[in-house]
Amino acid sequence: MKTVQYALFSSVGLLAISLAAGAANAQAGAASYQIKESDITSASNLPSGEGRSRLPLIDTDQFPVGGRKAAPAPSGDEGASKESNEDEADDDGAVGPSAFGTHPDKWPYTTSRVAVQATGKSQNTAAKTPVTARPYRLTGKLWARFDAASGSAPGWYVCTASLIKKNVLVTAAHCIHNYGKKQAGFAKEVRWYPANISNSFPGSGAAQPYGEFIATKLAIPVQYRNGTDTCEAGAVGIVCNNDIAVVVLKPRGGKTAKQILGGTYGYGWNGYSFLQSPTFGKATVAAVTQLGYPVAFDGGYQMQRTDSFGKYIEGRGTNSKVLKNTQLGSAQTGGSSGGPWLVNFGTKPKIDADEANIGSKASLNTIIGVTSWGYTNPGVNVQGASWFGKNAEYPGTYGNYGHGNIGFLVKDICTTTAGAC
Repeated sequence: MKTVQYALFSSVGLLAISLAAGAANAQAGAASYQIKESDITSASNLPSGEGRSRLPLIDTDQFPVGGRKAAPAPSGDEGASKESNEDEADDDGAVGPSAFGTHPDKWPYTTSRVAVQATGKSQNTAAKTPVTARPYRLTGKLWARFDAASGSAPGWYVCTASLIKKNVLVTAAHCIHNYGKKQAGFAKEVRWYPANISNSFPGSGAAQPYGEFIATKLAIPVQYRNGTDTCEAGAVGIVCNNDIAVVVLKPRGGKTAKQILGGTYGYGWNGYSFLQSPTFGKATVAAVTQLGYPVAFDGGYQMQRTDSFGKYIEGRGTNSKVLKNTQLGSAQTGGSSGGPWLVNFGTKPKIDADEANIGSKASLNTIIGVTSWGYTNPGVNVQGASWFGKNAEYPGTYGNYGHGNIGFLVKDICTTTAGAC
């Protein structure tokens, strides 16, 4: 299939839209923003404190808890990136007792700080254990600076992002762009602190265990940029098909982020690791681990972990297109935006095949969504994520990069940005 490249220039940056010829992929496109060197602020203007949340919130009257319809996963081939690493010793995260919010089904989850209360013999401090170990350290706190032209109050905002390629993060589109604001809506500067453990931000980022990474390029679905995405009716820009983004990082000291951190996560699409379960009323569910930096927990500087079940839901969006989303029981709040939803999280054990079987679909540390929205109503404790995979806007297959929205974005950034992947 022939690919046609369109390049448009404006006063605020480069917009690169990739459109694949043919009816199947006619709507697919990516909008990108090249961050200017002149926009990188000085050390005196770096982010600090808790930061402001960008998590879109919706009232239960607009979008019912549980979604419009719990449904079987859409048909399509399943797959996952092979970039994840599974060869390190096990790192146990501290978790607390199960809990549930005011969701009518009493959706169970566990939300707690990743850092432990007491150290082991070979550890340094409780605040660093096990946050700085793999696979946790591949997730970090994201800071994005917006100006008034973007539609946001000027200043720094906080989110979460994770490494999926050599120098590529995945996060939520709303973390780096204001829905429908076109080119002006992009953040003017983005910084990432993997395994963030404190509120200190010196110019070099040295106070954080793996320092600071500077973004050079941002990419989101073109429908999100233009405000034409499939979103829940009455909730445009909140519960949407394509609230996902990729961010390219600048190498540091001649090394990629993957080399510095020792690996990446994988990512899956079209319901990777989901199954239709009679236990949950024939809904399509998966056991999910969510990581994030919610501002309401530990001042937003400590990584939090949630374990629950994620449920695939369908609704009707704009123009009667099918809305594909996932919901998760979670107590996390603003600041967790863009944080990974991982299946098979952890480190691969050595198994005695005569005594045990780990089960099918066992590719570890695979991202199947990123935190996209929550409820305005305190205590509901349910969050949502755009479905990774094929949908009305991205019905295509993009080789080894994957299917649908995530496959298109990763392919676009990998094939247009030297050294990113």
